[in-house]
Amino acid sequence: MKKEIWGFYPPPIGGISIYCKRLAEKLHAIDESVIMRDFAQSGYESECVMRVKNRILEFLKLPFVPKRLIHAQFTNFYLLMMLYLFGWKHDIVLTLHNRRIVLLDGWKRKVVNQLFRRAKYIIYNDPAYTALLREKYDIDSGKIVLLPTYMAPEQSEVKGLTTELEEFINKHEYSISSNAHRVINNVFGDLYGIDQLIDLMNRLVNEKGLDVGMVFCIADIFDYEYYDKCVARIEELGLTEHFCFAVNSPVNGFEVWAHTDLFVRATMSDMEGVSVKEALQFGTPVVASDVCTRPKETVLYRTGDADDLFEKVYPLLLERRRVTYVPEVHVENEIMRIYSLLV
Repeated sequence: MKKEIWGFYPPPIGGISIYCKRLAEKLHAIDESVIMRDFAQSGYESECVMRVKNRILEFLKLPFVPKRLIHAQFTNFYLLMMLYLFGWKHDIVLTLHNRRIVLLDGWKRKVVNQLFRRAKYIIYNDPAYTALLREKYDIDSGKIVLLPTYMAPEQSEVKGLTTELEEFINKHEYSISSNAHRVINNVFGDLYGIDQLIDLMNRLVNEKGLDVGMVFCIADIFDYEYYDKCVARIEELGLTEHFCFAVNSPVNGFEVWAHTDLFVRATMSDMEGVSVKEALQFGTPVVASDVCTRPKETVLYRTGDADDLFEKVYPLLLERRRVTYVPEVHVENEIMRIYSLLV
């Protein structure tokens, strides 16, 4: 039986796409029959990555091809619905990468519930998520697998910083990094906490007089109207020289985190935050919202509380210490174990 990862290969570079990339490469090195179908249409192809040219057609073909093991990495409801409608013939494993699925209601919730019933295993990375899922969906506890999605970067991924980023970081006495897959302002508010970071920088620079540079990596702006408002607010506060938005940069995020004094994850909703573990792995201290379970090395602040964020960041930034972090498990070995139960 074919074993396929269905997900998104970078670019754009983001937590889920990086996970898919590393998982596909590591699993293919263990078992050459494992491939990835790239729904991002990035144009990249290799012996382990197959580009999907037509997303809809890929689903429509499922009833007519031999049985496969499909390990889906989707967070988009409509892709999950297509998998439910046309993937009934195949063994399905799902990895859930965020909590947004618990917000679904009505007919959408019913569709996802049926997909969960059909799935052989459902993988997620936050023990606190169990209650939320079971409150919303009827899931057999025997098919739930708790497993991190973080895998350490390979040396082959290292590209080095761009001259622009390197000069920006070096010209400031202190540096902070953060990131977002997209600029999103929705029911959670500013999902990736850009507003909190602007407030933080205002306090550090204008109130405390620190020379701090903030590098904020964005894979895709998406909400241009809100992004423009953030840029205007930065200009209004006189922080333009202290903010660098790296939009769809070819630089790997972990290389940015490694070169800064502190990494901040100010998300209003999260599951694991691959970037948190990347920063810790490269010795960079992390301050992150307490919206989900984080590594014990992380300094937590109350989600959405700009005052608490400042109180946690300010002394840690001045301290300039480094940290040590070791990943809990070898994810690729655990995934192969799950596959072996089905094939």
